[in-house]
Amino acid sequence: MKKIFSLIALSSIGIISFGQAVVDNATIPVSITLNTILRLNVTAGGNIDFAVNTLNQYEYGIANTPNHTTEFTIASSIDYDVELYAEDATFIGSDITGTGASGVGANAGFPLDMVGYVVDYTGVGHTVGTDINLAGAGVDPSAIQLLTNAPFEIIESLPSATTGGAGDINVNKFQIQWELGTAVVSAARVPAGQTLLSLGLPADRYSTNVFVSLKAHD
Repeated sequence: MKKIFSLIALSSIGIISFGQAVVDNATIPVSITLNTILRLNVTAGGNIDFAVNTLNQYEYGIANTPNHTTEFTIASSIDYDVELYAEDATFIGSDITGTGASGVGANAGFPLDMVGYVVDYTGVGHTVGTDINLAGAGVDPSAIQLLTNAPFEIIESLPSATTGGAGDINVNKFQIQWELGTAVVSAARVPAGQTLLSLGLPADRYSTNVFVSLKAHD
């Protein structure tokens, strides 16, 4: 009887000992770092050159062509805005001693607002007026804009939309379609109606830098 009791007792102890697993804990910190991505890349038309060679061009200007089109893409992880503006108050002539020299006489420079442009969305995935605005809220995106040296918002993300402006370069693809002294540009200027011919500027090469500035949406 004692033997049977001992065997039962030993078996119970063995079972209890076997059922108690060893438990240990380790702590593994997990963190996520989100870095903001804001990149703008000009893919074509990084140098726009209008050459006025004929009287017809003096009178009617030079319309937009593929050679006068700037293409750029944006890669962004957040909503963004894009501004465009010229570095100088006018296009500056290269003849620093002649009549058309910068800062000399009435013909000190070529007016910025003789150059106009239209911004066009050429990507896939955004809807203009829903995800982004072109040329500002309430502005017809097909309307001509005149070049100035004050920052002008040409693209605005709409954060309240489903996707907003964030996306890759296939989604965020744009064109700036430039034109010089056309009837549309002339009509938008103040005073309206001037042509390249009526400006009476001397022959020269007039230049300025135009900045396309990408920033986080305000």
